[in-house]
Formats: sequence, C-alpha cells, structure tokens
Amino acid sequence: MRTASGQTVDSGDALLRRMVARRRRDNAVIVVLAVLAVLGGGHAIVSMFSSNTTTTTDDASVSAVGRAQLAGSFAEQFVVTYLTSSAGQQDQVGQFVSVDQQMALPSTGRQVVNPQVVYLSRSVSNGTLDVWSVTVSVQVSKNSAAAPNIRQYYRVAVSVSGGRLRALSLPAVVSPPSRGSDLALGYSAPCGADSPLAQVASGFLAALLTGSGDITRYTTAEAGIVALQPPPFGDIGSVSVSSDDTNCGAGNGSALILATITPKADGTAVASLAYPLTMVRTEGQWQVRSIDSVPLLKNPLATVVGVGNHGGTASTSSSTLPSSVSAPAVPIPSATQK
Repeated sequence: MRTASGQTVDSGDALLRRMVARRRRDNAVIVVLAVLAVLGGGHAIVSMFSSNTTTTTDDASVSAVGRAQLAGSFAEQFVVTYLTSSAGQQDQVGQFVSVDQQMALPSTGRQVVNPQVVYLSRSVSNGTLDVWSVTVSVQVSKNSAAAPNIRQYYRVAVSVSGGRLRALSLPAVVSPPSRGSDLALGYSAPCGADSPLAQVASGFLAALLTGSGDITRYTTAEAGIVALQPPPFGDIGSVSVSSDDTNCGAGNGSALILATITPKADGTAVASLAYPLTMVRTEGQWQVRSIDSVPLLKNPLATVVGVGNHGGTASTSSSTLPSSVSAPAVPIPSATQK
C-alpha cells in the first residue's frame, strides 16, 4: 500500500511481524548482556561497545573469571566429597581425581558443613589450559557431640581445559590465608561535635539511617542519595568525625571525612559503623556529595605497625610503600597462601 507521497505503509499483519521480530532481537540482546554481567560485571558490557583491541582483552578477562569460578566450584565439591567418602567409595572420588593416587579412605567419612572457597590463584596458563590453586575451608565435626566444629583449610590444584576440570592430586591441609596489612588512613584532623563538618555529618547520617529530618537538606543536588527505607535504626548514637581538612569546615572548598557512629536499634546500641564521605561547601553551607566506597588513604601509601587513630598518626611507626602505580613491581602484595 502506498500513500500519496509515495511512502510505503505496512499492512497490519506486516507491522505485527516486524514488531515480533524486533522483540525477539531485543530479548536476545538482553540475554547476552545478562550473561556478560554474571561472568565479567559491568565492565564486560561496556567492552562490547569499545574498540576491537579492548574487546579482545576483555574477552580474555571474562574467560579467566569464568575459569576461576569453575575451578573454585569444582574444588569445593571435591573437598566435600573426599572428606565425606568412606572405604569402597573410590569411584565417587574418582569423579574428581585419578584413582591411581595413593588414596586410603576411612571406614567412616567425616561430617563437614559450610564449605567456602577462601583463596584462588592461577598457577599455570598455557593456551586453553589453566591450573588453579584453590583453598577451600570447611567446618569439620568432631567425634564428640559436645565438641564444637573446627574449621580446616584444604588446598587443591585444579586443571581447567575447554570447560573440563580435574584435580591433579589429593587435597592438602594448609594454613588459612595470611592476614593482610593495615593501611594508614589519610584523615589527619579530629573534628569536634560543634564543627561544621561534624554537624552536617551528624544530620546527614540521622536522616539517612533513622528517617529523622530531610536528607536533601544535607546533600548536593547531584548526590542522588535517599534515606534508607525502612529506617534500620532509631538513633545514630554518638558521632566521631575526622577529616583531611585541618580546619574541620571553617573555610571553603571540599573535605573528605570519616564519620563513625554507634547506632541504636530498639533502644539498644549495636556495632559501630564508619562512613567515608566527600563534602563540599555550596552557597555558604556544607553538603554531602557522596558516600565513598573506599576511605581516604595516606599518600604515599603506608602500612600501620603500631596502634593509631583514624588519621593514621602511627605513621612514625609505619613502613612507607611505593606510590607509583605504573610499574608492576610496586603494588601492595595481596595476602599470600602458606
């Protein structure tokens, strides 16, 4: 069918078919985005619209994440199956590791609960073959019913090739992952309760957590922060504030603060909470621009050896770490597995 201007107008059936086809195409795109989000997070989705070079790199990262998840899940199942198996169940264990291993199973398997993957690292990467070192923690029941469960850590080497997984050897009991270093925070100035920064922080957190007051009074227009519903607490209790601004808001500009509160639920104090905040002075008053995901760190980075306050005044007993981020040798090492 044609109009007077010469343009084609679809019939009702043709238009319906086009709408159905478009809906199917849109649904397929949504499925792809959902899979990418599960495997690689939002960055994997963004990479779809980047250059070919970036896409290739991100595809490798997504593949590594997927293999890591496979290795971790496989190791967890293997450890649980192995510890709970008893004599005569070698075939059950053989689903995970070669039965040619010098394996002896007890007359009665152990009872284990709450398995968790606590450490995972890639030891070998050779084309489509990866070898992952996985540490799994489990709670093992003692023979006595009155004895509490003990948590043990088992390390397993797992090969991943083309989606196929295999343990290289029997599990080994190891120490838990080492404890990391405490990093010195960069809040150098404690602020009194009557300081501008502390007053705004107190009002903001009360509105955020208890529903007391108008939260928009304490936030910038672009902050996008809304009060939690339902309010988790009835009172925020005492508020302690430290800041990188030595004047605690007496001047202008911006400030980073750490506000620590001891809230109350049903009239009873609960565990303290800490909120890193970015604040700016707008039209003569201080407002919260964001709740930061990471507190302010000292620059250059330093580890705390002694006991210090939020501002990290233990810097005299801290070991300074390299601040460069360009060289691969300088990042702070992650916790090592003994």
